[in-house]
Order: sequence, then C-alpha cells, then structure tokens
Amino acid sequence: MAQEAQEIDPSKLLGIRIDEQGKVTRSNRIPTVPPSCTASGPENPDDGVLSKDVTIDPLTGLTARIFLPQQQDADSVQRLPVVLSFHGGGFVLYRPSTILFHGTCHRAAKACNAIFVSVDYRLAPEDRLPAAYEDAVAAFRWLGSQALGIGVVDPWFKSRADFSRVYLSGESSGANIAYNLSLRVFDETGGLQVPPLRIAGMVFIQPFFGGIERTTSEVRLAHDKIIPLPVSDLLWRLALPEGAHRDHPFCNPVKEGRPSPEVLQRFPATMVAVEGLDPLLDRQLEFVKMLQEAGVHVELRNDPTGSHGVALYDMDKAEALCSDISTFISSSVSTTSTSSL
Repeated sequence: MAQEAQEIDPSKLLGIRIDEQGKVTRSNRIPTVPPSCTASGPENPDDGVLSKDVTIDPLTGLTARIFLPQQQDADSVQRLPVVLSFHGGGFVLYRPSTILFHGTCHRAAKACNAIFVSVDYRLAPEDRLPAAYEDAVAAFRWLGSQALGIGVVDPWFKSRADFSRVYLSGESSGANIAYNLSLRVFDETGGLQVPPLRIAGMVFIQPFFGGIERTTSEVRLAHDKIIPLPVSDLLWRLALPEGAHRDHPFCNPVKEGRPSPEVLQRFPATMVAVEGLDPLLDRQLEFVKMLQEAGVHVELRNDPTGSHGVALYDMDKAEALCSDISTFISSSVSTTSTSSL
C-alpha cells in the first residue's frame, strides 16, 4: 500500500508547482471570500455572524479575521469567550479568507457563541517554521494588548470580549501551531501569559504531526485521498527548517525535545478531535497519551468514520464537531494563573 502511494503526484494533489529554485506557486483553486464588514461597506451580518479583517502588526503585515456572533437580546450585552484560531493547510496553503476556513470559523463562532480570531500566519516554504509559531506568539501578545487597553482597541473586543475565557484552537497544521503556542504560554520559565488573559482551554482538531518511523495508520491509509503519505512528506519537507529531520520537535512532539511534564501539567482542559480514517490517527493518539501521562485533562473526541479534514466538506460532521466544541467551551473553566511576559 505504501509503495502504491508513491505513484501519487503530491504537488498536483495540493495544487502547487515547485520550480528548480524551490519557489512555490499556488493554484488558489479554492476561492477566498471577503468579510461581511469592510471599510467601504456597512456591517452586514452573515447568518447572524459579523466578520472583519484587522491588522495585528503593521510592521510585519500580520493580520487576522475576526468573527463576532450577534447577540439575540438587544437589551443585554453578553461578554463572550475569545478563541484564538489557526487554520489548516499543512503550513503551506490557505488563509483565513479561504472559503473552507472562513466557513469553519463562521459556523464555530455561531455554534459556540464565541468570538473567533483566525490568524493569517506566514506560510512555508517562503517562511519555514518557526515563522508560523512566531506569528502565533505575536497574535497572542496583540490579544493581550487588546485586553489591557493598550493602543487602538477594537470595539468588538471592547464591548463583547471576556478575556478571562480565552481558548487556543486549530485544525491540522493549525492545531500544531496552537499546541506550540501553548508550550510558549505555559513555559516553566514564566511563559507568555499576559494579564488579564486567562487560558480556559485548548481545542486541537486532527493535529498535524509526523515522524521518521511510519505508524500503522500511515501505512494502512497510505493512499488516502486527502493526505496520502507523499503529500504529508512533501508538506513537512517544505515546512521544517532546512536540514531538519522528521523527528524534529516541530514535527514529532513525542520524540526529541519532548516537553517536560512540568510544562504540560500547566495545560488547562484540552479537547482533541480525531478521525478513524485519518492517516495521522496514530500520531494524534500518541500525542493524547503524552498529555494524559503528564496529567492533562483531555477530552478525546474520536469519530471512527471520518477522514482528515472531514468537517470542512461534510456539513453533518461539521455541525456535530461544532456542537462538541460548544459543549467543551461551556463546561471548561480556567485553571491557569497569569504571569508576565
């Protein structure tokens, strides 16, 4: 099966072209959509959710798309949890404006009644890891400045955000980014927590990990239609630092550079969603085991019939996942303490 997978052209499947100098051209075959609010147009809720693009760092050009569910009771202003979110795409593809991920955040914001902040982090190979992690840190710091009222505070945050209920979330490579941001937030030297931000929980949806040695699920599903082995191999080759191998901690969190239990013990309640037909399943279950052995409260959501990224195109499964995330957010409480940068 693994040998058959080698016949796949991963570049074609991903819709990218790589020239002799290593430059990547993306086909952009999946369309992007504008936010409901623009500088030239009125605020126009899309099915009860407003969205707009904001600049996080004008010097680097880092931006994000914010999704704000509209309140039902005009006489009562409700403070909402804030979810700092990172989209998938193997570190190489897509943006928050890509219709698949815009739709994901739109549905999740509505279902969870939460403000979603989808970060437009830098992509590889133009900017290899840890560039995306650095952008995640910048977004987290910016969220802290919003909570503290430093600089220009966005009115949506000022009137609606509950910064004592912040969640870190991502899907696939975005879940990898959210996890690596979490390591920085809860680092044993004091971390990145910014008062009054409090991390109430984390949501990792089908996190994208890898390794040198093939797992059983990778071999069994080597010819998967979404992320066959050659595609996974190419994405890691483009994303990892030059010369890094596949057991690098950016790729394989349970091998070299495995975080200490003291760091992981600081993690709040964590939801991990996996799918039974995902080639990355065994990697994800190893990750869950590492968290649980460190004492992290993990709520594992395991759908045996789903494939990688299934919630992007199967609306029944998308609604079920959003419902589970909503339940997790509603039931989790913050167990972290604040600390300085």
